[in-house]
Amino acid sequence: MRKNIIRICMILTMLVATIYITNGQASAKTSSTYKTTEVNQIAHIKSKTSKIYKKPNDKKKFILANTTYTGRAFYVRNKTTIDKTTYYQLYQGSKEIGWVASGDLKRYSRKLVNKTSSTVYIAGTGTAYDMPWGGTKNKVYTLSKYRAKSFKITRTEKLGTSTWHKGTLNGKTVWISATHIKTNPYIALNLRKTSNITAKEMQAFLLTKGKLPDNVLYKLAPTFIELQNESGINAQFMFAHAILETGWGGSTIAQYKNNYFGYQAYDTCALTCAKYFPTGKAGLSAYVYKIYRDYLTTTGAYYNGPSLLGMNVKYATDKGWSEKIADLMAQMKPYNSSYYSKKSVSTKVFPAPKEYDNVIPETKAQPASYHTMPSDITAKVNVASGATVYSLPYIYSSKYGTYKKNKSITLKAYHSDVRDFKNDSGKTVRWYRISYSGKQGWVRSDQIAVQNLAFTTSDGTNLRAGADTKYTKVASVNKNTPIKLVKKDNKYVTKKDKNKTTWYQIYKPGTTKKAWISSSVIQMYN
Repeated sequence: MRKNIIRICMILTMLVATIYITNGQASAKTSSTYKTTEVNQIAHIKSKTSKIYKKPNDKKKFILANTTYTGRAFYVRNKTTIDKTTYYQLYQGSKEIGWVASGDLKRYSRKLVNKTSSTVYIAGTGTAYDMPWGGTKNKVYTLSKYRAKSFKITRTEKLGTSTWHKGTLNGKTVWISATHIKTNPYIALNLRKTSNITAKEMQAFLLTKGKLPDNVLYKLAPTFIELQNESGINAQFMFAHAILETGWGGSTIAQYKNNYFGYQAYDTCALTCAKYFPTGKAGLSAYVYKIYRDYLTTTGAYYNGPSLLGMNVKYATDKGWSEKIADLMAQMKPYNSSYYSKKSVSTKVFPAPKEYDNVIPETKAQPASYHTMPSDITAKVNVASGATVYSLPYIYSSKYGTYKKNKSITLKAYHSDVRDFKNDSGKTVRWYRISYSGKQGWVRSDQIAVQNLAFTTSDGTNLRAGADTKYTKVASVNKNTPIKLVKKDNKYVTKKDKNKTTWYQIYKPGTTKKAWISSSVIQMYN
């Protein structure tokens, strides 16, 4: 009996000897040997609670990643599979960290793309790291401090779908993601270095794009060179910028107002509110002064370096704006590094030009969206607080004054580029142009009562000889045409057709002849 007990105890001792207790849990000891395979990867540890083993086959000896090993990238040198779990050996530089199970890692294989040296330019976004796909603890520089600086690439690798470049920045070897560098040298050019482009070269560029000599920018090419000489700002940049802003010279604002950069062109009244300039040079001078003052001088309100990349920080919400301009510059004339490396930065001071308002003189051509009111369209102020007279059809514009209740007003025009808006009561409001103390002023439809005015609601609206579609069409007008309604005994003259649709008698636009229009295609703002 004693011998049996001793034998049982020996068997139990042998079983216990093959068990390790780790953190209160039992785990079977695996083989003391394991085979490894070399790999070339970068990895991040997913969690602070992820385990880092000294050896992949010894589950007793491990540390938790905690904050020490999260938030950084590691080199992966080897892998092994034990009990159907794959483990990867991590290194921090040449120092081994340990082994981590695949489920606790985010990994990418490294693929050499090339070792070709090339010069690129730092966009000013993102971070430079001490290794590719670095984490916060691998950070070397914040790249906003190096915007538009050149960066010489010495090695390029692919990690998954991402491309990373190795090079030297400020004396340190760093890795930068391809998403944070630019390759077009124009994007980093100091825009206070004048171009050697000629007016003829700019015009020739437009011709290659199908633009004819009657194009507004084609005509202005010599003016860009003239202003480059006066301001010291690169003409090639200014011309490319004008192309982008005007849609190759085709914008209505450029055509009618010599306004090539949308000055004061508020979204709700772009054409009407945009500033008017009497000449092309006057319009360009306003632009040159703003760029000079705000973006290309160190004291400028939006200065972030005198390059396209610097301007893009504040000038445009489109983060690809700088690349679009640089691309146009490159198409116009290839970058000449020898020329620009020898060119000095201009120190010229560009004076403030004359200020202008938004009004196109009556002697000049008026846009089709400017609709002159029919004669004798009158309104009366119908709110106790009076009708505010604004300088622009824009609620945040300056105010000229206020008309008291019951004051009669003659309405001069309606501009269909000006958007209607909803007032605090949810009522749709339309803007009307008036004359106020010899100036253009604007009043709101919700502060006045209009006596005899309606607007068509669609293009191709038919005017009839009688109050029914069976009558002869006497005219066809477009959407938003102001229509003067006929009144008799202070009431609108109306009739109903066989379908009980109401028709209004009106004055045919531009004449004193009468016609009829269906109530279904007009709208009144009272």
